[in-house]
Amino acid sequence: MKQEIKSLISVLALSPLAGCVSHDPLPIDPKEVLGELEEVEWTPPEDGADAGDGPGASAAGPDFLAAFAVTTNPGLATVRAELGVRAALLVEAGLLPDPELGWDAMDLLASQIVTGSSSSIDVLSGLSLMFPLLRFGERDARIDAAAWRVEEVRRAVVAGEWALTRAVYVAFEEAIAADLAADQADELAALAEETASYFSRAREFGAVTEIQANLALGEMQSVRLQGIRAQARVRRARQELNALLGLPPSTWVELASRSPVPPVEAMTSDVDSLTAHALSARPDLAVLQASYEASEADLQRAVASQYPSVSLGTGIGLTLPIFREFGRAEMETALARREGLRLQFKAALHAAREEIAALHAEHEFVEREVALIETELLPNAERNLVLSEEAFQEGEVTLLEILALQRALVEARTRHAESVAELNKKTWELLAASGWLLAPKTAASPTDEEDD
Repeated sequence: MKQEIKSLISVLALSPLAGCVSHDPLPIDPKEVLGELEEVEWTPPEDGADAGDGPGASAAGPDFLAAFAVTTNPGLATVRAELGVRAALLVEAGLLPDPELGWDAMDLLASQIVTGSSSSIDVLSGLSLMFPLLRFGERDARIDAAAWRVEEVRRAVVAGEWALTRAVYVAFEEAIAADLAADQADELAALAEETASYFSRAREFGAVTEIQANLALGEMQSVRLQGIRAQARVRRARQELNALLGLPPSTWVELASRSPVPPVEAMTSDVDSLTAHALSARPDLAVLQASYEASEADLQRAVASQYPSVSLGTGIGLTLPIFREFGRAEMETALARREGLRLQFKAALHAAREEIAALHAEHEFVEREVALIETELLPNAERNLVLSEEAFQEGEVTLLEILALQRALVEARTRHAESVAELNKKTWELLAASGWLLAPKTAASPTDEEDD
């Protein structure tokens, strides 16, 4: 008898271990992770790819940069990693409850107390095998909730690619604007050095006063400071772009010299049309919609939990949710969560509408500014320089005045370049906010792989 009991206990103790796996630790080595980041290399576009209009095939436009970024950006990789977690939870949600194997010693003790002896029948009669049954609709609700949470992460990946694409386009505009500003600063520095050198020689011959020579020298020093700031801007813009691309800070990326042409349909739309397009196109709103649908499934599961649960097997069991107040608290929690997500979607939609309206107004303002510079400011500066050169030949203006007009022309061109860059930034931001600018279709999205 004792041997039978020992065997039974051994079977009950070892049965849960069947099919178990061991844990293999995987520590993080910071140096190794840094080495992985340093190994990321820039791959320039090939012939026929999106290489913008830059010289050669190595000049990349923003579309190619965005396609590269969505495959290498470390932040986006963390969002994709969550897909595996949610997929595992989806499998877990569809599993049935585990059977319960147990043994009750009451028959054995009763025989010992009443008759003073026991048999193998008393031992076997204590065995029990029960299969918990899910409540009506509970499994379907759990699967629906898990499926919507998988969809939520899928849409979060798309939203991450969308936000990254927007940031890459803006960073591209800033980088080429910084390069152009640095070139114009060099041009202005060369002009200032030429002016300072002229006044230094003229001072030796008494053609100009000492104060005029010192003013020219001070102007040259001021322009040099502007050049230093321009170079710092170039480095900062390049590093910010490399960070979005997942590249080391020192990596050099050859950029196209001009931006692509935005879609005409989007740029001719009013605020209401852009907002209407954003309703169905913005990925961040789609994420919140998936979260809301998951909360609906959670509410269905909470409603199912108010009923008693049944277990069948060698006997019958009934679990009464008395202490849980028949799931009332769980249902109230699910209702509150669903209402919170509804309000969150409403707030996000309001913010998107306001963002589109603000960007549309800013775009119109900068567009008018660029038009004014191109039609009035630049032509006027160029005309002034031509007239001053004619007047100088007649002795009506001094060389110092001509040099000042030359600098005014360079500054007008710089202002024009800055305004054009700002207009391009506002264009891409407006297109992204309204859902017209999304991640490139050439991007290797893991969501497509999962669908396959």
